[in-house]
Amino acid sequence: MADKLCTTRRGADETAYFKHSPTSGHFSHFVAALGVAIEAERDIEHGLWSDPAFDHWLAEAEAAWQTATDLCRAAFEAPATRHSDVPLQRFARHLHWTIGCETQAELSTARQIIAGHPHLFRWRGHDPEARRISQLLARARQQFDELCDLDMLNGLEAPSDVTVDQAEPAPELFAA
Repeated sequence: MADKLCTTRRGADETAYFKHSPTSGHFSHFVAALGVAIEAERDIEHGLWSDPAFDHWLAEAEAAWQTATDLCRAAFEAPATRHSDVPLQRFARHLHWTIGCETQAELSTARQIIAGHPHLFRWRGHDPEARRISQLLARARQQFDELCDLDMLNGLEAPSDVTVDQAEPAPELFAA
């Protein structure tokens, strides 16, 4: 006689229905575009400027960054129609600010905000919407770490008159 053992994970038998809000739809597209932009940036970081294909890689990277920033802006400018849109908009706003960092102090502040306030960039729950939002935020966090490791941001010089402690985050980061 065989033993009965359930192999379906808990929650897998729920209806997996999830419909994007305008914010989550833009954020989902942004996360995908950011991955493309990061890969394109890595291509030019490790390429030789004398390579005949370098100009193509550079143009591709610039186009990828433009697409990513446009989608990022669309994500935080879209109307928040659900409570779960708030952390998505907050993270999109933070990533937009991080992409635009011009000094090492600003990049350090961007990292400190994520490390010091993780509750602002997460969503909890067990329904299909909460799981999808959590997955989007987790992937965005991974891409934030990848973004911070790129040479385009790590090669920034800190001005001699500004220290890391003096860098101020953009006030709109904590809005919404």
